[in-house]
Amino acid sequence: MKIATYNLRFGGKAGNRVHWQKLIAQANPDVLLLQETLPADEYLPEEIYQANKQQIHWMAVSDRRWGSAVYVRQGEVVPLAPLSAAFSGWVVGVEVKDVGGLANEGGSLYIYSVHAPSVKASYVKQVNLILDAIKAQVPDGADVVIGGDFNLPLGFRHVSEELQQSQPKLMARFRKELGLMNCWQMANPNQNLPQTLRWSNDKRLPFHCDGIFAPASWYRHLDSAEVLAGEDWNVLSDHSPVIACFDD
Repeated sequence: MKIATYNLRFGGKAGNRVHWQKLIAQANPDVLLLQETLPADEYLPEEIYQANKQQIHWMAVSDRRWGSAVYVRQGEVVPLAPLSAAFSGWVVGVEVKDVGGLANEGGSLYIYSVHAPSVKASYVKQVNLILDAIKAQVPDGADVVIGGDFNLPLGFRHVSEELQQSQPKLMARFRKELGLMNCWQMANPNQNLPQTLRWSNDKRLPFHCDGIFAPASWYRHLDSAEVLAGEDWNVLSDHSPVIACFDD
């Protein structure tokens, strides 16, 4: 199983909306989580979109053309109700039945594409509220995958790293309350967090706000996690895709 997450930045530049097709072609993900994306048919050729539209759930943020989306290659995709009016389009969730692979046998996999809202409340407060709502929506014992752009540093940093912001209490919630692991950090132990957003204050600093959280029980199957970087990605968005790969 491969899981990918990618913030497209306001839907991407008109005339160069190749984000979905490029990521599918290069990473071949089984699960694709997207933020600041327009509807899938803006990126995919018509025949590919028509063949896969039942595997896609997208919702727009209120008063904006873009929103968040989930694409799942196989299984029955059942859209979930918005967590709340405040998070509609910012967070999109699906229940996937008969997904196979690593999910609990006979059970469903719950998948969320998260984009922490840019509102007056702090991002920490917003993500805490999102986690509260996900916990209330997901049945006990179900497997959950959460990924996206959280707009705050993910993971734990070494004392030698130049950028030191971290949210240890929030990161602990993923593990202790939802049983999830940070895929990039678990696959790359003792490594500095790489840049996923080239932020405006100092683009040299490795601001790492995009990530994938998967069940900790999948750890033995975690093969790798990487950030896709390079000029061919830089021209498409100010974020870089993050990929997590599991064997079955």
